[in-house]
Amino acid sequence: MDRKAFKRTFGKRGVTHFSCPSCAKGFLKVQEGTLKYHETRESERAHGHEAWDPEWIDYVYSCIFECTNSACKDVVSSVGHGGVEYSYYYDENGETDVDYDDYFRPKYFFPGLKFFEIPKTTPEAVCEEVDTSFSLIFSDPASSANHIRIALENLLTHLKIKRFNTVGGKRKYLPLHQRIDLLPTKFDHVKDLFYAVKWLGNAGSHSAHSITVDDVFDSYEMLEEILKEVFDNRKEKVKKIAHRVNKKKGPR
Repeated sequence: MDRKAFKRTFGKRGVTHFSCPSCAKGFLKVQEGTLKYHETRESERAHGHEAWDPEWIDYVYSCIFECTNSACKDVVSSVGHGGVEYSYYYDENGETDVDYDDYFRPKYFFPGLKFFEIPKTTPEAVCEEVDTSFSLIFSDPASSANHIRIALENLLTHLKIKRFNTVGGKRKYLPLHQRIDLLPTKFDHVKDLFYAVKWLGNAGSHSAHSITVDDVFDSYEMLEEILKEVFDNRKEKVKKIAHRVNKKKGPR
């Protein structure tokens, strides 16, 4: 997962660094004629300030992206904000000059981007929470991290880790940390990942903690590894191949 690519801004033209959520092969580019942007009222009012500079400009935008993959061509809508940035260049006389360019930073995508590939056998209850997290990461990182925590809870339920304890004849929910403790020993090598995702999800649940986009990306990288360990049976396939070759003492 190239988190830098997903955090970049885009311009009025050309291909972005956002991969297509439908095919995962193409990249998204602004569909011609769909980019609409306007300066906010507060930004317009600032023009009257004696120290005003183009970098003070603040836009809101909406647009339609289109996949560059000719076999896909799917579309994604987006809204967000933008501004103006400057760059230096040398003119025909070799003098340094300044050029200003509009840039845009997404807040929402629909359908949401896919930040990592979810194994096909992953339960729907887990996939739904991950997809919700994907849709919120740029607009509300704390909620995004919390949905990853819920995905972890749903994963443990799928693995038949109990959710309740009976105390005094009453059922009480087990804290997530205790549920992780109950994982079978075959998951010992990824338990630390479970705990780390839990801690970040907990922080997302409490307003006193500040969760950043990078914190959520950390959750994604760890959850991706967890899901591969649980649902991607490549290791078992390789073991079976090795067993077959060893049994034949050569090619099948």
